[in-house]
Amino acid sequence: MKYFFEPRSVAVVGASTNPKKDGNIILRNILESDFSGEVYPINPNATEVCGVKAYPSLLDVPGEVDLVIIIIPARFSPQVMEDCAKKGVKAVIIEAMGFTEIGEQGKKLQDKIVDIARENGIRVMGPNCTGIVSRDLVTSFFPIKDVPRGNVTMIGQSGLLAAGMASDIIVNKTLNVRKICSIGNKCDLNENDLLEYFAEDDETRVISMYLESISDGNRFVKLARQVTPRKPVILLYGGRTEAGAQAAKSHTGSIASNARVVDTALKQSGCIKAEDFVELKEFAKVFSTQPIPKGNRVAVVTAAGSVGVVVSDLCEERGLKLPDLTGETVKDLKEVFPEWMPPKNPIDLWFSIEQMGLTKALEKSMSAPLSAPNIDALIVILAGFEYTLEVIEKRLVQRISQQYGKPVIVCMLVGYNEYKNLILEELGKDMPVFTSLASGIKALSKLCEYGMKIHNRDD
Repeated sequence: MKYFFEPRSVAVVGASTNPKKDGNIILRNILESDFSGEVYPINPNATEVCGVKAYPSLLDVPGEVDLVIIIIPARFSPQVMEDCAKKGVKAVIIEAMGFTEIGEQGKKLQDKIVDIARENGIRVMGPNCTGIVSRDLVTSFFPIKDVPRGNVTMIGQSGLLAAGMASDIIVNKTLNVRKICSIGNKCDLNENDLLEYFAEDDETRVISMYLESISDGNRFVKLARQVTPRKPVILLYGGRTEAGAQAAKSHTGSIASNARVVDTALKQSGCIKAEDFVELKEFAKVFSTQPIPKGNRVAVVTAAGSVGVVVSDLCEERGLKLPDLTGETVKDLKEVFPEWMPPKNPIDLWFSIEQMGLTKALEKSMSAPLSAPNIDALIVILAGFEYTLEVIEKRLVQRISQQYGKPVIVCMLVGYNEYKNLILEELGKDMPVFTSLASGIKALSKLCEYGMKIHNRDD
């Protein structure tokens, strides 16, 4: 596996001199990443590509080649695989399309590649994929720069993960990505290989997966059972319905499983189920930035009573409890609330904001419940009025949450779009911010459910 993620040299077969071609973009991505090894463009019609000396074929490269990226028409791939075998290459990423996903003719090509790989000890990622996105190596044919050194690894049968979605995540800093792996048709390397590899990667805290098939269900469940007590594994599975299964077959050539089989596998494996790509990202954000709670007891801090009512409903529906505030917590909130208005959970700050301003009111109303032994997590509801800007600019929510080692999520119902850039810059790096109460509470409930499971609690 190290030849995919820690190669000493990379060759791009199909490196193009045309800046608009995939082979050119892939080469530029590699050169603009932090990759420090040798890079060999392969192009029989050019002496150099992107300022780097090019070679007519792999066999003309003077040095050893650890990783080969193939981005030429599918019909030529078997010959390149033969060259890889002669060159002693150990890892290949095939990003070309035109294999099992198009039918029998493509399947024959893919089978031929697999035969060559197995006979010569070569591991293959793909075909029909976009490979790897990381700080040290980007093989995607979508322009991507400045990948962070985060703690979330994403694995998927989707070029979207290592292309448009990766670019959006990186540009907007919405997720602390470490690596993104697009595995396509999984002719050889599959989710089990990567799950096993990243389970031992110290820099990966959360593993997030999108699959349209599971290569070996028994192995997957066995591996996931070993991994999930140490690292959360979030799984979005496409192709659970008949319509989805047909779409998966034409997308990656996958024979998908039905919903009941998938749900059973999820329960047995300990994976966390996401319903769509937004949840795949949002759940990963919560798990990668927040401490794991021991229980499901939640306090809510809000500037509007009506929001508190809706949050209470949503929490109960998602298995989160809103315990009464202890006498000590009420005492701690004495200066925030008048005697005639004793605080309750949810903690309604409207009166306090009028009297002392949001910053002071929020600081007190967060600290008191977070310090209480009967509270495991906190939900903060902010509205994007002008007085909220001071809270965001002072990074007040992060500062307080870090003092107590308990998870905190923020829901911002009004004004998010107006102050989006500021929110992403000041809150987005290390604090989950939701524009939907339902989404935020669902994500927090998954975190609490996971925490109770690993701490063997059922309250």
